[in-house]
Amino acid sequence: MNSEIKSIEKEKVQLRKILIPIDGSQYSLKAAKYAVRIAKDESAQLFCIHCIVGIPYGYINPASSTDQYYEDIKDKVESWFDEVRLLAKVEGIIELKTETFMDPHPVINSILDYAISREIDLIVIGTKGRTGLKRFLMGSVANGVVQHAHCPVLLVR
Repeated sequence: MNSEIKSIEKEKVQLRKILIPIDGSQYSLKAAKYAVRIAKDESAQLFCIHCIVGIPYGYINPASSTDQYYEDIKDKVESWFDEVRLLAKVEGIIELKTETFMDPHPVINSILDYAISREIDLIVIGTKGRTGLKRFLMGSVANGVVQHAHCPVLLVR
């Protein structure tokens, strides 16, 4: 038993890369505050992403709707990224990698695939997103990420 405890004590937890999925909700921006603070303390890289999945009702022409929807939301997402950049700058973190991408898969899969491909060590995510109660009843993104992530997940509410 003592040897098991000693081996656990020798293992050093290293957080080199931290992922923040952002959806513009107060929960995701609060999660960003935690992620920034941890990144500062651990000298870790920050990755901030927004996944666009599906095209909402109202974009009529399927041929051009994907590009138009992406353009319509790009400025909004950049403003969310700017908020996170400001939080990072206040903490002395200059570099923040941001990415917005469209993915035909569910948001959970997009976040998990991104985390694996970038070898993320910690995902910091808000407990609720922009969809509120509707999303809660259908199963939350945060819950799916916690259930299937390859790395630790910090939930922020």
